[in-house]
Amino acid sequence: MSNYQATARADHRAKTGCTLLATTSVLAVLAFAAPAWSADPSTDAEGTSVDAVIVTGLRGKPRTVADSPAPIDVIGGEQLSDTGKVTLKEALAVLLPSVNYGTVNGFAHNNVVRPVSMRGLGGGYTLVLVNGKRRHPTSLLMNSNLDTSGATPVDLDQIPTSAISRIEMLRDGAAAQYGSDAIAGVINIILKSAGGGQVSADLGQTFARDGENAHLTADWGAPLKETGFVHVSLEAKYQGRTDRNDPAIGSFYYPLAGGAPDPREANPKRGDYNGNPVVRAVTAAINLQAPVSATTDFYAFATAGARSGNARQTKRRPNANTNILELSPDGFIPLYKLKETDFEATSGLKGKLGEWAWDFSSALGRNISHSGADTLNPSLGPASPTHFKLYDLTSTVWTTNLDLDRSYDIGLSSPLTVAVGAEHRLEKYRVEAGDAAAYVNGGYVFTSGPLAGRPALIGVQGVNTVDASDAGRAKRTNLAGYIDLGINPTANWYVGVAGRAEHYDDSAGDTLSGKLTTRYELAPALALRGTVSNGLRAPSLSQQLYGQRRYSTQTIAGVLYQFPTKVVRVDSPLAQALGAQPLKPEKARNYSAGLTFTPGHGFSATLDAYQIDIDDRIALTSTLSGPGVNVLLAAAGLPTDIYVQYFANAIDTRTRGVDLVSEYRTSLGDLGDLKLGLGFNWNKTKIQSIKANPPQLTSLGAGLVLFDRVQQGTLTVGYPKTKLIASAAWTKGAWTIDLRGTRYDKVTQVATVASDDRTFGAKWIADLSVTYAVSEKLDLTAGADNLFDIYPDKVGIVSANGGGKYGAFSPFGLTGGYYYTRVGYKF
Repeated sequence: MSNYQATARADHRAKTGCTLLATTSVLAVLAFAAPAWSADPSTDAEGTSVDAVIVTGLRGKPRTVADSPAPIDVIGGEQLSDTGKVTLKEALAVLLPSVNYGTVNGFAHNNVVRPVSMRGLGGGYTLVLVNGKRRHPTSLLMNSNLDTSGATPVDLDQIPTSAISRIEMLRDGAAAQYGSDAIAGVINIILKSAGGGQVSADLGQTFARDGENAHLTADWGAPLKETGFVHVSLEAKYQGRTDRNDPAIGSFYYPLAGGAPDPREANPKRGDYNGNPVVRAVTAAINLQAPVSATTDFYAFATAGARSGNARQTKRRPNANTNILELSPDGFIPLYKLKETDFEATSGLKGKLGEWAWDFSSALGRNISHSGADTLNPSLGPASPTHFKLYDLTSTVWTTNLDLDRSYDIGLSSPLTVAVGAEHRLEKYRVEAGDAAAYVNGGYVFTSGPLAGRPALIGVQGVNTVDASDAGRAKRTNLAGYIDLGINPTANWYVGVAGRAEHYDDSAGDTLSGKLTTRYELAPALALRGTVSNGLRAPSLSQQLYGQRRYSTQTIAGVLYQFPTKVVRVDSPLAQALGAQPLKPEKARNYSAGLTFTPGHGFSATLDAYQIDIDDRIALTSTLSGPGVNVLLAAAGLPTDIYVQYFANAIDTRTRGVDLVSEYRTSLGDLGDLKLGLGFNWNKTKIQSIKANPPQLTSLGAGLVLFDRVQQGTLTVGYPKTKLIASAAWTKGAWTIDLRGTRYDKVTQVATVASDDRTFGAKWIADLSVTYAVSEKLDLTAGADNLFDIYPDKVGIVSANGGGKYGAFSPFGLTGGYYYTRVGYKF
């Protein structure tokens, strides 16, 4: 096929996809505006219906989605599996317009572990609960092209999707209710408790015939006595590698005697690195409850997971000073390797004592990660190892809660709901250094060939490591108390007030958060709602403790120089010499206002606007280097000619946005049933101010900035400003057809100079699945994600070393279309 034919066919696919998706959107809007034909107002217990009962974002009496005074989404477990996505984060991203997760390539553990972003904020600003209890974070900090915060968010993929009954996602600040890190919102994962079970198997691969995926699930539940139950789940996943890079160009081998090219130049092993890594994972969960008396129940739930992954980095050529020919005659591809274990166990008692409902629980969670690499330290010459330990990280959280609530009849339209509680949390974080051989300078000098007499590069190639000076451990405790009040002064008006005080025994100190919530029903089908809240997010232990090193190269006057580059702890001598200060809590203020419209006849819609101000936001500084920096380091008796970064309270930001979520369900009579959905998010982050350089750096002049345009661009244009999801699900008899179209707005990959910025245009992505119910128990599904094989725009810059065709900021990935089949059996 000619290039012209291939381009024409791709254009035709794209145009066909846009036409189909636009048609779907128009039909959805027309259906919403039109009267129902024969709408079925019944509630789908596992769907997003406004009649679904929720427990997140309020204390005491449960409410429905429509009655909630704050915006909330409910996603059923079957909806997650119906997306065809292998991981929970991917499923949420295609179901909810306010959720995104970024494509990350070539950034070690962030290539394997990718947190979700809610309302344009990083994963560290979203609190995750399981059955209403705080979930522990991963040990792997965020330091990639889309998140340089250094926070350790919760890794959703350590929870098996087969264990999930539903997810309640609160899109609102909730620090006063749940804790200081609930700035963007709360994700509450409710585990299955029903009897019965199912098994399923998914197999798929990309249209390019790589990226093979396998996903096996099983779960089973049974009742235990009166109010008791047990439900167990098991899941196994495999993700294959994908490659979407431009080939490296130029010579790979030393010329032969007399200058003739080496015959191997005709077909060198060019290598690849830009694409998804290989990931293998097994996760399990159990959820149980049993009565211990007439008024008291015992409950426990736990999850456990093991995961390994490996990600390729840029090819090292055989004729470069990054390679040792005796060890790699054809060069090598550095291979980052991650091994990870994760568990959390929660147990508790709950019951009634007089008018008070009480709940006492304790949870222990831990994530342990081991990072290594197959690579070389060229400065060690032929004696270099080929496998290295890079660093080990451990995060541990032990949380104990006591919650009490009751109602008081004070003569108003509804009783006053009172909830009080206390929490004790112990957090630990440990960083273990890698092999000394990974960063030592062995002093090897090439003895032959064009590189004879030149030193080999220092340090492991393609990956970062932690040296002995950055190893350490930290711990802290948190004591918190809260009160939450809610009442209907009139039949149509609800008011809620919450307050929370927290004490950290480290530099975070004391925090005080509050929230005011109100909802007013203008008519039976129309209500206004709004919230005002504040929160203070304490610096995570990883932001305070973690450091790493790598080596950077720079050509000066035609000579290649190599400098150590270090992310250093804020309390390290290097950071202190360059003005680092102890990290302080980030101060957040949340405002939201919205309306709900539920006229019946199967239609519902919610529209919410929000503003999130964050002061003293923590981020990684620019790379600090140069003659002035060397003077400061020398004056402190520290090594010079080093590039330094550290975490700092660097910026103040303002995030504004709008969420629209609507749904329409109707019966088509003999033609079956139809459900239409339309979701939209507009989100924009602006930097309000950048902190002034510390006194140590002020004397170096205006050319040295603490937070440069690359870091600024990551926050402001790295995620799509708008995201639209239009969906249609048609069911008739044994057949179900799901069609979903998602439009992602443009994103920009910002460089150190504006001329090197790259903007990737908006794209429509279509997903289609067809399910046939062979029987009441057996289902067969065939589907395609990214049905029209859409890719992001190309970078447009061809590097001699190869690299990604499509950059690293795509919100929908770099691998094109993906097709899959699934078989499910219920018992």
